[in-house]
Amino acid sequence: MMSVFAPTLGATDIINEPAVVSIIIDDIGYRFVEDKQMIDLPGDLTYAILPNGPKARQSARYANQRGKEVILHMPMQSTFGVLVEKGVIDVDMDEKGVIKAIREAFEKVPHAIGMNNHQGSLLTRHPGHMTWVMKEMARLGYFFVDSRTSSQSIAEMIAREQGVPVLRRDVFLDHDIDINSIRRQFNELVALAKQKGSAIGIGHPHPETIAVLKELLPSLALQNIKLAPVSYQLQQKNLSLLAH
Repeated sequence: MMSVFAPTLGATDIINEPAVVSIIIDDIGYRFVEDKQMIDLPGDLTYAILPNGPKARQSARYANQRGKEVILHMPMQSTFGVLVEKGVIDVDMDEKGVIKAIREAFEKVPHAIGMNNHQGSLLTRHPGHMTWVMKEMARLGYFFVDSRTSSQSIAEMIAREQGVPVLRRDVFLDHDIDINSIRRQFNELVALAKQKGSAIGIGHPHPETIAVLKELLPSLALQNIKLAPVSYQLQQKNLSLLAH
């Protein structure tokens, strides 16, 4: 698995790289019609699949067949206290329970090479549980993206402590499911990428999000912005470290 992050270029090759945008589509695995529309969008998006969705395996396999990146969208306990999804990692679990939940979830999502959190505004604040999560991620050789469902999340910090390749979400594209709002959020994602060199957005398989992405994804190349899966950003971080 760790070959995903292995450098393929020499350190001197990272010159004048365009800004990079990565977009994760969460909540894949429930309705294959919408999933397929998202997966068929042009460009290298990343698809985060809920392990207990009735179409999880079908959507994961279809994304892989289309050459798209697949990650696990791991349910974690939120501050709302309602465990909506099956297989949620919750604060009452011991380490064995956490490990079991993660392994069972990955078995249900073929081709997954990493993970981000579904909800998790409570669990991602808990250092003990997040340490168990990241130790298992390190053992399995997967990367993690902190969805940042809470400003108090320590998931990214714990991942670094455990040596897990990690990134974090910058922008939610469709917190408000409205065409104009999604356009504004997309433009915010682009602006952040230009400012920082890279940025990560998260969206969902809503018809409005599909419509905006169909409209605006082609504009990225015109702005000298590279659309890439999240694993590409990890590769670039690795190369940057080698250059110093």
